[in-house]
Formats: sequence, structure tokens, C-alpha cells
Amino acid sequence: HTLESERWGAVEDLRVLAFDTATAFITALSTQQVLIAAQQRQARAQADMDDSAARAQEGLTSTNDVTRASLAVATAQTQVATAQGNLERAYLQLAYLIGRPVTGALVAPERTTSNARHGAWSPDEIARRAEERRPDVKSASEHTEALFEGAREPLYRLIPTLGLQASLRQTIDPGPTDTVTSGFASLTLTWTVFDAGIRNADRRTRLAQAISGSLDEHALRRSVASDIAIAVAQLRAARAVLEVSEQAVVTAQKNTDETTILYKQGLAKAIEVADANATRYDADVTLATAKLAMEQAYLNLRFGLGLGPVSDELPKVGN
Repeated sequence: HTLESERWGAVEDLRVLAFDTATAFITALSTQQVLIAAQQRQARAQADMDDSAARAQEGLTSTNDVTRASLAVATAQTQVATAQGNLERAYLQLAYLIGRPVTGALVAPERTTSNARHGAWSPDEIARRAEERRPDVKSASEHTEALFEGAREPLYRLIPTLGLQASLRQTIDPGPTDTVTSGFASLTLTWTVFDAGIRNADRRTRLAQAISGSLDEHALRRSVASDIAIAVAQLRAARAVLEVSEQAVVTAQKNTDETTILYKQGLAKAIEVADANATRYDADVTLATAKLAMEQAYLNLRFGLGLGPVSDELPKVGN
């Protein structure tokens, strides 16, 4: 039972590593999207500053518009630098988990995103199957069995011990009076009637440890349904936030385009253009964050179900 517990524990360790890697991957991917949003904001701010400078030279607007546009460019540059630093740190964290450098842009896991967005689960139904599948539950069960079996060992000390010993001796070059072959055998029976209470103390100690392990296993089994229900609730909420965020991005893009047109027509101020670009950037960041939250909730659900982050099969460990 102890051996089986360790084997299932090794499977769980590999599964946790896989989920840590998946989380690091989607975090790096989200940070990558934030960097793209920051770079796009910088490009828009630079274009607005160039346009403001040209209009100021022609006397169509004040130099204050150029100043505001320059401030927007500086703000965008700061956000780009911050996003680049965050992305580099995310790449290093991911590289540590996979054991190799991470180079180039990451590709979004479309299947994971699609399952997170459209999958449907019944918490009560999947919780029953998850408890039988999860390696940590199996490891805890085997560990409890090992503790109860170990608690039985002191009882066996009440049984007398039967010992058999035999010896055979052969003389290679015997003398006239020597015996060529000799031997003996002995049979002993030992019964410890009184051991100063050690046997009973060991029994009580091991039984208490077994009961404690059993309670830990019971708590773990109870947490399975709770973990799944929480993950499903988080996933539903994340889906709703993602839908709103996607609509907000469309609206922010439209607002930016309309404000830029109005500014070129002299019907809007430079500060309105800067605010529109900032709002669009905030909407892009919110969308990336919402998508990360949805995918993370989906990974939490798969972890609670006892599955891998991508495959339904459990990791393999050696014998």
C-alpha cells in the first residue's frame, strides 16, 4: 500500500507540473497580448502626434495639442517598456518549467480556448467520476490503508516466536579419532508475556496515525466536489466577463476611429483623441485579462476533475 501510494503521488506530482506549465504558458500568452496592445497604442499616439504637429504648423490647431500628443506618446512608451519587461519575466518562468529557452511568439491554444468558452459540465455528475480518477485521492487512500495495516503489526507480537537453527560441519582432513561429519539442530519457542507496555503503546500510536490519515483522506474527498463547483462557477463568470470585454473592445475601437475623424475635421480636441486611445488600450488589456481568467478557470476545472491540462490521460511513471 505504501508503494502504491508513492506511485500515485508521483503521478500527481507530474500532473501538478503539467498544470503549472500550462498556467505559465497562458500567462505568458496574455502578457504577449498586452504588449501588442501597448505597441498599438504607441503607434496610434505617434500618428496622432505627427498629425497634430502638421496641423499646428498650418495653424489649424494650437501647439498645446502637440504637447498633449507628446505626453500620450511618452505614456505609451512607458507602457510598452513595462509590458516588454513583464513578457521577458513570463518567458523566463515558462522556460524554467519546460527546461529550455522560450524564443519567438507563442501560439494561442485554440482548442483550449474553444473548450473553455463552449464546454458544458454538471458539477454533481462530474464530481462522482473525478473522485475515482484523481491521483491524489488514490494516493491518500493507499496511504490510509498502509497506516491501518501498520497499526496491526503490534498485535502480531502476542504470537509466540518459533525459531529453528541447524548447523553442519565437515572435516576435510580428519584424524584417526576425528568425526568426518557432525551437526546439530535446535528448535526454540519464545513468548514475550510482558514487554513493559511497548506493544500496546505502539498499537495506540499507529492507530491514532491511521485515524488521522483517514480523516485527511475524507477531507480530501470532500474537497473534490467543492473544487469542481468553484471552478465551474468561476468559469461561468469568466465567460460572461469575456463577452462584455469583447463588446467593449469593439466599442472602444469605434470610438477611437470616430474621435480621430472628428479631430481631423476640427470638431474634437486633442485630449479627446488621447482619452479615446487610452480607453481602447484599457479595453484591450481587459480583454486579455478576461481571456486569461477564463482559461485559468478551465484549467482549474480540469485539475479538479483529475485530468491533465490538455490530455485526459494521466502521466506515466516507471515501475
